[in-house]
Amino acid sequence: MLLLGVVSCGEAMSGTPVTAVNTVTSGGGQAKSGEPDPSVPRVSNPKRLRGSDPCALLTQAQLTALGLPSANKAAQAQWGEAKCTWSGDIRATLSPDTKGRGLADYYARQKAFDNFKSSQVVGYPAVWADFAHTICSVMVGVADDQVLVVHVGSVSSRSKAQGNPCGYGETVAAEVLKNLPVGG
Repeated sequence: MLLLGVVSCGEAMSGTPVTAVNTVTSGGGQAKSGEPDPSVPRVSNPKRLRGSDPCALLTQAQLTALGLPSANKAAQAQWGEAKCTWSGDIRATLSPDTKGRGLADYYARQKAFDNFKSSQVVGYPAVWADFAHTICSVMVGVADDQVLVVHVGSVSSRSKAQGNPCGYGETVAAEVLKNLPVGG
């Protein structure tokens, strides 16, 4: 028997409302409510993102190496947590997502994105979503219930992200991972 429950999860990066589907099964060995979905990669060495100031996730030296300006703009992400954006030749936004079910929320609503691809960032499970030649959202599972969302928009042809915004997003995420404390 399969029971589905739909829960509102806010909006995708594009602003489109999305929902997650919680699946409860009996028999058949499939995931039950509260159990991890076997199709979602687990985080084996969790880091703690919860409670972090997104504008302090990169050092000045890292910002310089990444080609990002030191000035940033704090705001609120669609899911209610703080986010931080740096705009120059590249526009990069860091948005911690620590109030949901981690990457499981993104896998559950992958059809809401224009495209969706599994990846990995220095050993941490990740996904690319809504990517094209000049934009990409990279979601990295830093713990089973915490995700670092990196949104990249390549603003100029001088940008280090030009032609590969997802690769650049993964580079940004790898730098943030260096600064996060161990633990979930």
